[in-house]
Amino acid sequence: MMAIVVEADLRRHGARRAEGSVMSHFRHAARICTIGSSFTFLFALVIGWI
Repeated sequence: MMAIVVEADLRRHGARRAEGSVMSHFRHAARICTIGSSFTFLFALVIGWI
């Protein structure tokens, strides 16, 4: 059911597909940065305790 909705939405906003792709890449990069910074923070805490 959700695939049909997404498919229809993509067809409706065909001109904006490139913009959506850029936003999806940006969100993915932001997620990687968030995960990386939390790992760094945890690592710093561990080093501080040692």
